[in-house]
Amino acid sequence: MEDREILQIFLDSEDPVLFTGEVADEIGFSNQGTLPRLHALADRDLLESKDGGRTIVWWITNDGREFIKNSAEE
Repeated sequence: MEDREILQIFLDSEDPVLFTGEVADEIGFSNQGTLPRLHALADRDLLESKDGGRTIVWWITNDGREFIKNSAEE
């Protein structure tokens, strides 16, 4: 699963934020397998997150949108 594909899930979603489990369901990974990928995207400023206690919500940044746009042009 490429980074672009994970980010596209956020663009395709009707919700402005997604839980880790929602992303995991879309990519077919466990939550534990998805979390490091989401953190890696956040480390590159392609995603932002907020910890709500037991759950984390994620959303795509402007840099993430630009990354997808540039990936599509290649």
